[in-house]
Amino acid sequence: MDLERAYSETGPKIVGYLVATGADEATAHDILHDAVASVIEFLSRRETPPPQEDNLPALLFTTARNLRKNHLRDNARISVVENPETLDGRTVDGRQVTAESDVMYIRRRISKAIAALPEAIRETYVLYQIGGRSVREVAEMTGTNENLVKVRLHRAKKELRSTLSDLTP
Repeated sequence: MDLERAYSETGPKIVGYLVATGADEATAHDILHDAVASVIEFLSRRETPPPQEDNLPALLFTTARNLRKNHLRDNARISVVENPETLDGRTVDGRQVTAESDVMYIRRRISKAIAALPEAIRETYVLYQIGGRSVREVAEMTGTNENLVKVRLHRAKKELRSTLSDLTP
């Protein structure tokens, strides 16, 4: 089975899986096309013969699943609210949030919470979350491995969720 046939037979199933896991249909198709491009690049870089033809659908599915995980992780980043109107209906310390001064209060709270993180965890979190670096880039910049970066990010997010739990709606 060549890649074109694997794509035509497996593609609709992969899109169905991606939609079932929460992606909208357009995003699912984008992820599928990115997966095909990644598989083509992978196969072109190999010095050994390509995997058995029966493995192409599995390779395509695994690539798409991993891209979906990356997409979810990248979109789960916390963003500081720029527009006070988007905070309507939320409460902070028992007060209704509506004024720009409340936005400044929230920003100060987030800044203090980030500053209170242990240095290595803070550095990793800031590079990834605020700097927009990938896990691989953060690992290279900090001289650690990718798994340690992921652990540090998990710990940072857990600590920030706990510290800032009163800011959630």
